[in-house]
Amino acid sequence: MTPTLRQSNLFHYGLLFAALFLAFFWNIWGFPLFDLDEGAFSEATREMLANRNFAATYLDGEPRYDKPILSYWFQALSVSLFDLSEFSLRLPSAIAASCWMLVCYRFAHQQWNRTTALYTVLIMANTLWIGIIGKAAIADAWLNLFLTLTLLDMWRHWQNPGRAILLRVYLWMALGLLAKGPVAVLVPLLVSGIFYIVQGEWRRWLAAIFYLPGWALLLVILTPWLWLVYQDQGIGFFQGFLLDHNLKRFSDTREGHGGSIGYYLLALPLVLLPFSSALFTLLRNLRELCKDLLTLYLIIWLGVVFVLVSFSGTQLPHYVVYGISGLLMLFAHYRERLFCAWGLVFPLLFFVLMLALPWILESAAGSSRKLYEQEMLARVWEVTGLPYMLASVVALLLTLLLIFSSRLEKPAKFVAIGFIQTLFVFTFFIQIVAGLQQQPVQEAAAIARGLSDKSVIAYGVHRPTFSVYRDAITPQDRSPEAGEVIFTDADNLLKLQQRNPDAVFDLLYSKGGIRLVEWRDAKPAVAN
Repeated sequence: MTPTLRQSNLFHYGLLFAALFLAFFWNIWGFPLFDLDEGAFSEATREMLANRNFAATYLDGEPRYDKPILSYWFQALSVSLFDLSEFSLRLPSAIAASCWMLVCYRFAHQQWNRTTALYTVLIMANTLWIGIIGKAAIADAWLNLFLTLTLLDMWRHWQNPGRAILLRVYLWMALGLLAKGPVAVLVPLLVSGIFYIVQGEWRRWLAAIFYLPGWALLLVILTPWLWLVYQDQGIGFFQGFLLDHNLKRFSDTREGHGGSIGYYLLALPLVLLPFSSALFTLLRNLRELCKDLLTLYLIIWLGVVFVLVSFSGTQLPHYVVYGISGLLMLFAHYRERLFCAWGLVFPLLFFVLMLALPWILESAAGSSRKLYEQEMLARVWEVTGLPYMLASVVALLLTLLLIFSSRLEKPAKFVAIGFIQTLFVFTFFIQIVAGLQQQPVQEAAAIARGLSDKSVIAYGVHRPTFSVYRDAITPQDRSPEAGEVIFTDADNLLKLQQRNPDAVFDLLYSKGGIRLVEWRDAKPAVAN
C-alpha cells in the first residue's frame, strides 16, 4: 500500500468491509448444509422452534447434550426472522465472526496503531479456517468471540487493573460457557495463570480469579438456563454434557476424529493458510520477540491451546483456532519481519493442489474399499465442471503474478493472495465438496419430504441435514421394518439386503452412494 492509500479513510474502511463481507457473508446461502456438525446444530434448532422448547435441545427427537444453548437461540432468532434456510442458519456465525474481527481490530488499534489494526482484520478474515468456521452454522464463531474478549480484557486488566474490566472478563466467560462450555473458562485461566506466575505476580492472579462479584455475575447469567435445562432433561444433561461431551471428548476418540500428539504440527500450517510461513519465522525469532510482554502473553495463549488440543483424544483442525487470534495479531504487528518471499510457496502449492484436485479425487475413488466413497468420489467430474477448472487456473495465475510483482510490499502480497483464496474457496471449491457430499442427501430429503404418509427411518447413517431438508424428525435408533422408507448409503443397504435376503426394496433415489428405498416385503427385519 502507498502512504496515500494508507491515510485514506475510504480505502481503510473499504478494505475492512470487503474482508468481513467476503470472508463471512459471501455465498453463505449458496451451498447445502454440511454433515455432521452443521446438520446437527440446524436440526436441533429446527426442532426447538417446532416444539417451542427453548430450554433444551433435541436431535431427531432424542436429547442432544453436545453443546449449551446460546448458539441455538441465535439460530432460532435468525430462522424466525428469515425462515429456515442455509442463509438464516449461518447468519449468526457470520455476525459472531465479524464481531470477533472487530474486537481484534479495536485491541490492535489501542495497543499498536491503525494500520496494524487493519492488517489484523485482513489477515484474520482471510485465514482459511477462520473463514470456514465463520461461515458454518455451528457454535465455534461465538466461542472464539467470547474467548477473545475474555483474554484481551485480561490483558487490559494486567495493564490497568480495575473492577469494571474484571467484571467484563467474567461476563465474557459466562457467555462463552453458554456458547460452548468449560473451554471458555479453562483456556483463559491457564493463559493468565501462566503469564502472571512467569511475571512473579501470582498474588494478583489469585485475587482476580477469586473475585467474588465476578463469580456472582457469572452465576446470575448461567443459573436461569441451568435451572430450565434441569427441569426439561434432568441430571441427564449434566452427565451427558460434562462427562460424555467434555471429559470423554478429551480422553477418548469421538465420532472417528482421532489423531496423534503431532496432529496439530501438520494441521496448524493448513489452518493458517495463506499466512502459514509467518508462524515458522516467528518461532525462529521467538526468544527475542517474547521480550515484549504482550507478545509473550499472546504466545502463551497459542501454546496453552496447542498443548491442550494435542493431548486431546478427539482432534479436529478447528480446535486449534481457539488459540490463533493472538498469533494472527502478532503476524500483523511484526508483518514487515515475518512475511518473507519464501513463504509465498505455501499459497502457491495450495492453488496447484486445487488445480489437481479432480484428478486426486478420481484416483481416491478407485482405491477406496467402501461403496459409498467409490460412488461419491466417482461424481467428481460431474460436480467440477468448466467454471472450477477456469477459476483454479485464474487463481493460480493471479498468485504467480502477485509473487513476481515488484509494486506491492510483501505483507500486502500475502493479504491480496488471501483475498483470492477466500473468493476461490467459498465460491468454487466449496461447490465441489458440497456437490459430492451433501447434494445427494439434500435431493433424497426432498423426495422423502413428499412421502408424508410414509414412515421414514435412517439406517446406518447419521446425516442430520436429511431431517433439516425433510423438515421432520428421522428416527435412527432401531432397525427398519417392512413398509418403511429407508434413508441409507450403498454399504449399509447391502448389509440390510444380506440380513433380509427375501426382502424387496424399491429404489426411490440413488446418487453419489446415497440410497432412499422403500421396503415392500411384509417379512420382519432381522435385528441389528
